[in-house]
Amino acid sequence: MASSVAALREILERRFPDAQPVTQRTAGGIGTGIAALDRAMPGGGFPRGRLAAWAPGGGVTAALRSACRATRGRGERAAWVDGAGVACGGGWSGEAALFRPREPRGALECAEELVRSGGFALVVLAGARTGDAERVRLSRAAKEGGASLVLLEPGGFMAGVRLVSRIRPEGYRWRLDPFGEPAEVETVTVSTRVEALGWSKEAEFSLQVAAHDLRLSLEPTLGDRRGAAR
Repeated sequence: MASSVAALREILERRFPDAQPVTQRTAGGIGTGIAALDRAMPGGGFPRGRLAAWAPGGGVTAALRSACRATRGRGERAAWVDGAGVACGGGWSGEAALFRPREPRGALECAEELVRSGGFALVVLAGARTGDAERVRLSRAAKEGGASLVLLEPGGFMAGVRLVSRIRPEGYRWRLDPFGEPAEVETVTVSTRVEALGWSKEAEFSLQVAAHDLRLSLEPTLGDRRGAAR
């Protein structure tokens, strides 16, 4: 594993030779591209140089992919570390650099190197649980590199911002078939609570639902996701 980390570090140094850490003192928060959510966040977005923890479920993946697109749209870089091996590379073009380590431990080390490199403004770590020691290391790396690291897991230890989302039962909007019956979900309404030290706000926003008819991955390293929870 040490050789893999060293190789990643070498690639980052070659790819981003002019990368410089960005701190909260020189730039504002990293907006998600969702106006209602950004208004509920302290600083107007994810804090730079800090951890954020967002409990999985309730449209979190879609909201964070929106944040990656917004980051790219501002001329900054975003990265997504897929520790669970469920992200298909073909759908990420123009959103974020996708990293898929072979094991959860590798995902933690990959995220640490990415946030420390100074080459990325936003790094999302999904599918890898962190303990107290890992969060301390990741928090230090994020502070050194100036990136915002979002962990897709519950809990608030070392997290500057904590978020929990749910999809309202009455918030589904359906596309109707020719007979006027609900056929496919078009949008969902998401309620999100944002908490930080001395801060607690709620936001409500809509997300479009993308249909994925083919859930059998064509990539050999990914499993068959047919029937998996959407």
